Formats: sequence, structure tokens, C-alpha cells
Amino acid sequence: MTDFAVSAPASSANLGSGFDSVGVAIEIRMTARVRVLAAGAPAVWTYTGGCAPTHDGIRNCIEAGIARIAPSAPPLAVELENEIPLGSGLGSSAAAYAIGVAIGARIAHNAPGDAELARAVAELEGHPDNALAAWYGGAVVASLGDDGLTSLRFSPPAVELAVVIPSTVLTTSDARALLPDSYTRADTVFNLQRAALLGAALASGDIGTLGAAMRDRLHQQYRARAIPGLEAILELRDPALIGVALSGAGPAVLAFATHDTQRIGGRIAGLFADAGATSDVRTPGFARNGVLVGLGNPA
Repeated sequence: MTDFAVSAPASSANLGSGFDSVGVAIEIRMTARVRVLAAGAPAVWTYTGGCAPTHDGIRNCIEAGIARIAPSAPPLAVELENEIPLGSGLGSSAAAYAIGVAIGARIAHNAPGDAELARAVAELEGHPDNALAAWYGGAVVASLGDDGLTSLRFSPPAVELAVVIPSTVLTTSDARALLPDSYTRADTVFNLQRAALLGAALASGDIGTLGAAMRDRLHQQYRARAIPGLEAILELRDPALIGVALSGAGPAVLAFATHDTQRIGGRIAGLFADAGATSDVRTPGFARNGVLVGLGNPA
């Protein structure tokens, strides 16, 4: 089989109020260059890129995706080039599962259709917002449960992005453990109102409502206890700033702005610095495409 490459974008989930249901794809990519080996040959994996994995966690995600679609897959040689910051709430595992499912579809004898592939990514990842943003690109509103997977994909909003990744370490499991077991009716209604508004804003392209729609009472205030500087960042106001939110479970922060994203990112980095954390500021665009498959480098 001809060598091929598969890439998937980073993603930012929740966007404040859209807890476990809203995500956007970010043009920072993970790419796997794949060669099918002869039967019986040992698999070969190499890691490169600015955020090259230091252990096999990402490989395990990709291999799980392959096995889901092509359980009798031949051995592979995979060069994995990763630019998505790991452990930062930017969807590296979702990108890995999406890549694995796409590789499985490429080498399977009878690959399932897109709906089944998308569901496989969402079920493997466990978070449909990250998963489908990585799979489809753009902005996604999704639900996953006993009633199956339901989603809508929109063009990304007409805003600019700043992504700020602090040196703070916070695993997804630890971030989940910070959340309460129950919420007041007032906080639940607060988020339901704003999550509905967030979906409507993304669907309509009305960026004027995004700032109000991103406000949250279900997760960010609790995770702020483990992310020094986040409380001040969530209160940041600036003429160019539309809205700011924790990216996924964090500790990275995503800001929507009309312009001056580097300056906005610098202000957020300054608040992290005030709390004792260094940080990396990036100003990528939205990823309008999700998974890309082709020869060489599809990105």
C-alpha cells in the first residue's frame, strides 16, 4: 500500500458554558505518516515535532482507534509529528483517536461510513466536543449518551484566537475531581441559558453575544483552585477581548478577540506570571478542516 499521512487539529472544548458539549478546532496539528509493513514485521514508531510525546500514551490512543475500525490491521511504521501541547486541555488525545480511526478506515477492507467513524472517535475519547471538533473541524455542538451521538457542525466564528498555555500541571482526571457532585438550581439554570445562547451564537455567527454566552458557573470557578491566575483571567476586560475561557479541563486558556490577539495573550500571560507561572502564547487560527488524509503531509 502506498505510504499516506493523516493529520488532525487541536481543539478547545466547553468554551465556558458549553460544558462537555461545545468545541472548536484550532489550527495546531498532529500528523502521522504511515507505512504498511509486511505481515509479521515489528511495528515501528518514531516521535517528532515541537511537542513530541515522551511516552506511548498518544500511540496507545492511535492504536485504539485503528483497532476499533480495523481489528486485523497489519503492522505499521508510523512517524508521529506533534505540535499540539500535551496535557494542556487542547485535545491531544482527541486528535490521536481521530487519527487512529482515520488510519483504520484507510486500511480496513470494508470501512464504515462517516457517521460510524465519528461515533467511534467520540466514544473512544469520551468527550464529543473535543472528538468531533478534531474529526470535522470548525465549531461543533454535540451530545453523546444512551440515545447515541448527535451533533451539528458550524463554520468557526469570525473572531481571532489567542491560546495561552501555562507551566501549571493539571491532569484531566484531577481537573474532573475538583468538580462538585451536585449544583444549585440557580447555577444550573445560569449555565443552561448561556449554553443555549452559545450554540445559537455559533449557529448564527453573531459574535456580539459570545462574551455573555461563554460565562460559566459549573466548572471554571472550581478548577481555578488548581490553576493560579485563572480567577483573575476570567475577570479580564479589554476593548479587543470578546470572551475568555478555560480550554477543556485546562490549564490552557482560550481567548476570542476582535484584534490584537498577541497583546491579549500577553495580558493573560502576565496574569499567570503574577500567580507564579510562566506561559506560552500562541495565536493560531481556527481549523476549518478536521481530519485530513493524503499522500505526504496532508496539512
